[in-house]
Amino acid sequence: MAYGVDLAPGQNPHVNYEPSITGGLREATYPTHDEQGPVINARLTRKRIPRTNDYKQAGERYLLSEQWERDDLVANLVGALQQCRREIQERMVWHFFMCEDEWGQRVGDALGISADDVRGLPPLQTQTLTEEEQQRAANLGKNGPRDVTGLTMTHCVPNEHVVVG
Repeated sequence: MAYGVDLAPGQNPHVNYEPSITGGLREATYPTHDEQGPVINARLTRKRIPRTNDYKQAGERYLLSEQWERDDLVANLVGALQQCRREIQERMVWHFFMCEDEWGQRVGDALGISADDVRGLPPLQTQTLTEEEQQRAANLGKNGPRDVTGLTMTHCVPNEHVVVG
């Protein structure tokens, strides 16, 4: 990923948001008028987008990944989650178990959290689990691998493992 710091004189390079009292970024000046774009006469609706299964695609993608990709994913997640409070770690392990048992097990083992530790967690307040997801939650850690027969992984970037260092 390309990364660059767009830094004006006197700005603090450690502040990448605005507004900030520590000399961070500043919004560009606005055009001379506030309204831009087409005039739209419509109603704005805010409601949850129905999803049939929040965890299936993530679990299938995990299983279809190369072993090194799964290893890297788990290592990155564990490294980030080790910095979090226990209740956040537990919730994330619950999500990973909901996706795929192996994923939850690997992250959980590294954090010292088992399926038994998180099996009783309720869904998030804004979540409505499908019947399939409710079954997975009831059998957390005992669901076995998802069936990915006939599915193939597609990659947006070359599927290469480059060892650095």
